[in-house]
Amino acid sequence: MKFALISHNVPPSGTGQSLVIYRMLRELDPEHYCLISTEQHDVNKPADGPSQMLPCRYYYLPPAFRFERGYRLGLRTLRESVNIQVAVVDYRCRIADIVRREHCDAVVACTGDVTILPAGYLASRAAGVPFYAYLFDHYSYREWDDPVKAFWARRFEPFIMKGAAGVIAPNEILRDDLRERYGLEAAVIHNSFDISPYETSAPVEAGSRSTEVNIVYTGAVYEAHFGAFRNLMAAIQMLDQRCVRVHLYTNQPEETLQRENVRGPIVLHQQQAMTEMPRVQMEADILFLPLAFDSPYPDLVKTSATTKLGEYLASRRPVLVHAPRDSFISWYFRKHECGVVVDEDDPARLAKGIELILSDAQLCQRLIANAYERARTDFNIAASRAALFQLLGFNG
Repeated sequence: MKFALISHNVPPSGTGQSLVIYRMLRELDPEHYCLISTEQHDVNKPADGPSQMLPCRYYYLPPAFRFERGYRLGLRTLRESVNIQVAVVDYRCRIADIVRREHCDAVVACTGDVTILPAGYLASRAAGVPFYAYLFDHYSYREWDDPVKAFWARRFEPFIMKGAAGVIAPNEILRDDLRERYGLEAAVIHNSFDISPYETSAPVEAGSRSTEVNIVYTGAVYEAHFGAFRNLMAAIQMLDQRCVRVHLYTNQPEETLQRENVRGPIVLHQQQAMTEMPRVQMEADILFLPLAFDSPYPDLVKTSATTKLGEYLASRRPVLVHAPRDSFISWYFRKHECGVVVDEDDPARLAKGIELILSDAQLCQRLIANAYERARTDFNIAASRAALFQLLGFNG
């Protein structure tokens, strides 16, 4: 069997979605799949993210024709609506040609660009092969900041979901939402990873730590996080007897944090290579897992499944979750008792959560043990690959 996977970001892009794709496919024979993307990658150019180029064939979807006139008299909305439809039709034709040329038996399209899912679905119909939707986030919520894209995502989503041979969701909250909306049963495949570096490295012993408390966060920082970080900085100010520093391993510039009023004892580090993440995370006193309560896209936050979740679980360090009560990460950590969850928009409650972690060693050991078991169970990359390939009917 062979399948075509379509995504706006593919390895080696420095995004969480690209990293998950890399992890899922890197051990698969490259003759069994190809990648199609609106990103163009050069095999001779060094990777710009934690993943590498996969050894398969890459196909580039160049930008579709766009109508650029029509800014006056309220015509922009109409123009952008037409451009989205033109792009879907153009990509549909290009993808169908690639699928036929590569003799693919299935099409897998990922969320990320409003045109990718409908174009992949229509291309699969044109090529006469099954279509699978891989939802890294909620398709119709994703375009929260663009009303035209949001409108078309809501129009496209019902026929894509109902016409798919299978749908993949990264967590149970999104799965349940799809069940309620469309009566379908999505397969849950968590954003998994290779746990072996965490198994072969010993966690730092508590007695070997300095008196300074290091709260660590790894990954992007943007609108989905700013409010939670503001609460964290306010909470630290309430810990009068503690020397606490927040270490951010991110590519977000300091000016952006300042503009968003994320200020305090912050140490900024550049985003590290994938091989360095286990060391960084396992040397933390507390790993911080935030989602903002005042985000402009609460529905997207609710179903968000960060790619670092499994890594945090495997790090054998206490995890502090600060996110809305109805979000996936709050639900998951509460259900499995694998971290301290502060699901109220309250710096004082967050300060108490930090104090609880620092003062109750027995509780932390129990949470860490539960977390490590969940990492091995729910975020096992071999099991996730097997689930994906079984869904696709893959026999290779």
